[in-house]
Amino acid sequence: MTVGEERCRNLMKSFEYLCLKCLDSFRGERSNSAIYHLFRGKKSSQTIQDANIFSLVNVYGLFPDLNRNFLQQTIHFLQAEQLIREVHSEHYKVTDKGKKQLSDGEKLYYLAPYLNGYAYKDKSLTFWKRYSLLVQTMSNLAGKESTFIPIQYDESIQRWVKNYLLSQNGSSKKQLLNDLFKETNSLLTQLPTNQATVFALKLSGYRHTGNTDEQIAKSLKKDSAWIHVEFQSALHFLIQSLEEKGAASIYNSLFIICRDLLERPLLTETTQKSLKLLHQGLSLPEIANIRRLKESTIEDHVVEIAMQIREFSLIPYVKEEDIAAIQAVIHDLQTHQLRRIKEQLNNHDISYFQIRLVLTRMGDSDEPRHSAGS
Repeated sequence: MTVGEERCRNLMKSFEYLCLKCLDSFRGERSNSAIYHLFRGKKSSQTIQDANIFSLVNVYGLFPDLNRNFLQQTIHFLQAEQLIREVHSEHYKVTDKGKKQLSDGEKLYYLAPYLNGYAYKDKSLTFWKRYSLLVQTMSNLAGKESTFIPIQYDESIQRWVKNYLLSQNGSSKKQLLNDLFKETNSLLTQLPTNQATVFALKLSGYRHTGNTDEQIAKSLKKDSAWIHVEFQSALHFLIQSLEEKGAASIYNSLFIICRDLLERPLLTETTQKSLKLLHQGLSLPEIANIRRLKESTIEDHVVEIAMQIREFSLIPYVKEEDIAAIQAVIHDLQTHQLRRIKEQLNNHDISYFQIRLVLTRMGDSDEPRHSAGS
């Protein structure tokens, strides 16, 4: 192995672990493409449902720029190392050797409970863009430097920072910066040292340029993929903390940065439109007709709604006895494969849509999260 190849191997370690984790959760029921779409955060009903029913919301959208070839190379490496075996085309199961590797990896690559790409991916990205440019701008202004190259080129982000500073016209830039520092420091001290360090090292300021993932990885002797995960973990912790009751008064400066972001629903825009029509008492065929979409697309929206709104009742779409029957089959077969579940059901009139709805109320343990009818 050449030096370059060895370096590449070192950089892939944490990513290999994350791939192994996904493959173990999927249990041969999803293909490599499912991992690809999961890591990139594809906003399709299938990927969203996979993230939820396989308990992989933490890695959803973790690598939005993932290259498919890179993923394929990683899968091939795991197979060559006999950590996984192919059960059928591009579907893999983790071997006993892989299980051992996974267990060892969990100690090295601990995924924080507040890491949740599905809930925070989009919010944390916008928050970071605003926050990092605001810190850079106020730091330079406090240092009497009015000319600098902004680290964020997005015009909407630059406009937000300008409007924010104009709204704080009565306060000194040093005071604003100090308030932001105190609040940020208060939250970062609650994080593992590595995550807090990564967050701080990425910031730019007066006569200082933030570090890249690669630079931080070299400094902390970690691989760059894991530095990215640690950074996302820190961001998600901040957003989660700012969602808590009373956060607006405790972390006022930080809260202002993401107040509008916290109000955004998790549902995709198209699903929100269907939900409004459901609230008007319209049936799925009627909604499909009004929106000029296939009924199956509206069914996808209902599945997404059921996943995100726990009080959304399934009873209008699935009878209670059918819910119980579906749950029993899922428990017996220990599978999330729709075809296998449907084939095992005595009532052949139960649709794939109904099975998917019941799956939204069951965790990866195949036990109901709570009453599926509620």
